[in-house]
Amino acid sequence: MAFAAALLLCACGQNGKKDAAIPEVSGHRGANAIAPENTLASADSCIKYGIQWMECDVCISKDSVFYILHDSTLDRTTNGEGPISDWISTDIDTLDAGSWFGGEFAGQRVPRFADLLRKAHDNGLNITVDFRSGDLHELLDLIKSEDMLGRCCFTFSDEELAAEFRAIAPEVKTLQAYIRTPEDYDRVVETLSPDIAVFWIDNLTEDLVRKCHDDGMKVLALVLGLDDKTVLNQKAVDLGVDVVATDRPEEFVKKYRSASE
Repeated sequence: MAFAAALLLCACGQNGKKDAAIPEVSGHRGANAIAPENTLASADSCIKYGIQWMECDVCISKDSVFYILHDSTLDRTTNGEGPISDWISTDIDTLDAGSWFGGEFAGQRVPRFADLLRKAHDNGLNITVDFRSGDLHELLDLIKSEDMLGRCCFTFSDEELAAEFRAIAPEVKTLQAYIRTPEDYDRVVETLSPDIAVFWIDNLTEDLVRKCHDDGMKVLALVLGLDDKTVLNQKAVDLGVDVVATDRPEEFVKKYRSASE
């Protein structure tokens, strides 16, 4: 899908560039510094702050229900134990996925992906799907049934899965691909024909951003971590990336949206 046609403008970046377009912002696992990651509470925080994108991790239960969970096991972020693929949906739906983060989030559940899609659809939130497990055809069917295909991006840590997705859904124009080093650029672009090139901010240069744009790709900069990212956020703005993925999307929005008003 096309990103927002009109982007906000900032007065001046650190390097002196004027009228630099403000990137869209993607909340990594939601707004996970202020709400438990990959929950509907985290999605609500994205909606509250007007964050355009929520990145989430999609995996499958034993009875083939898609859920939102980063890890392959339930241990870290729920009161369940073991691989989510060993649990059936009726049991997963009883788990607490919020108390580990804070008592005020007790009772948050591991969201079914369908529920997140409905919330996103009703509140103007776009979703980046980090696919972990399941059947790609079934995943696409679910997204289409919720009328969200035009508002989802797709990313895969496994390049073979990304290539499979490209083959079965050539009509989808929001495939992301990681370009981990500049030397990987030609191979990844030739293999996957991505629509969005994903880089760690440390690896990005003006030349790479320009090359991606010349080749018809958007650029997403990963600026992850909960420590102060002020300098790296500004670097992403100055380089002219299209999207910044961050663990503190609310801070990015508050700074750059207020600066542009």
